[in-house]
Amino acid sequence: MGATDDQSVHQDDRVRVRQGEIAIGRPLLWDVYDHSGQLLLSKGYVVLNDRQRQRLLEEGLHSTARLAAEPGYSAVDGAPEVSGNPFITIDQLTMRLEGILGMIRQQSTAIAPEHRIRKLGRAIQALCDYDADASLGAAHLKHDTSYPFYHSIHTALLCELVARRLNWPPLNRLSVICAALSCNVAMTELQAELVEQAEPLNDTQWDAIQLHPQRGCEMLHATGVSDRLWLQVVVQHHECINGRGYPAGVRGDEVLPEARLLGLADRYHAMVTGRSYRNGMLVKNALRRIFLDVGQEVGSSLAQMFIKELGIYPPGSVVRLQNGETAVVVRRKAELAGPMLACIANSKGEHYAQPLYRDSSEQEQHAIRDVHPSPGSLPFSLSQLWGY
Repeated sequence: MGATDDQSVHQDDRVRVRQGEIAIGRPLLWDVYDHSGQLLLSKGYVVLNDRQRQRLLEEGLHSTARLAAEPGYSAVDGAPEVSGNPFITIDQLTMRLEGILGMIRQQSTAIAPEHRIRKLGRAIQALCDYDADASLGAAHLKHDTSYPFYHSIHTALLCELVARRLNWPPLNRLSVICAALSCNVAMTELQAELVEQAEPLNDTQWDAIQLHPQRGCEMLHATGVSDRLWLQVVVQHHECINGRGYPAGVRGDEVLPEARLLGLADRYHAMVTGRSYRNGMLVKNALRRIFLDVGQEVGSSLAQMFIKELGIYPPGSVVRLQNGETAVVVRRKAELAGPMLACIANSKGEHYAQPLYRDSSEQEQHAIRDVHPSPGSLPFSLSQLWGY
């Protein structure tokens, strides 16, 4: 196609596309141009195959001006840039969070924990801008050994995505993210124990769980956290509008919407995450429980918005197709359209040599038949499934 004035850019305004920025099945974040400044592909175009990806890597350049304007690179003033592999970014954020929470438990103010957790929170916001679907995929499939810290990161990602749909201001969202990252600081060691424990809670454990919101708030305040919303959300994240929550048993509008969202995200991620003694709940069953049960504790409108943001088949769901293939949902599409899939096995259960990408809404044989339990391990890394 011929280029018009607004379909070309000056040579000095272009930088080469990097390998981690082009993924099969993932929408382009920018308009991509060739060496002469002619438009190759528009922002939002979904790269369909490896041949197309290789061509973009060899020939494509994008506008630095447009890149600088992308929200994924500056979700909030001072937010760190996120590029390349989001799964590596999540690993890095998790390790940093573990160190920060360890210092808070030691009541150390030397590291300025409020500033450091806010920095992690801004990185979470940037990560959601950069690749929300990969972030959701990680929340459903990335269940590593450091459960307390990965759980906090994934819960924060869920909070940010739903809060955006609710049109909450960025700074309010940041306070909620910070609360999600730190709300369990008073019980991280107990969390690690409970992941391996099949027996019912003993009295000491139950008391620690009941008290951890208030104790966590006190620990954060003692190390310099002064954000009132952040602290209130930590205190209230297990309260319920029916008055059956803890630690104070407040009810109705006394429970902040931000605290309800954190409590909902926290419970959802705990449901879909496996333990040493049980598998994670099927996504469809977890969403049904939220709609039928948890909605009575956080409010039906919030529960419905949570489900609407994730979709019927959130990224990271393992599904069986009409043709018998097993696939992982990797990309959401329009609300009534079927998602993009990465097929990992044929109808006989034999693993493919590499993921095969399908659009579940294009052919009947590629339509989703049912949700499949997540296997203990996948034949491909998350980076491979999402094309990083």
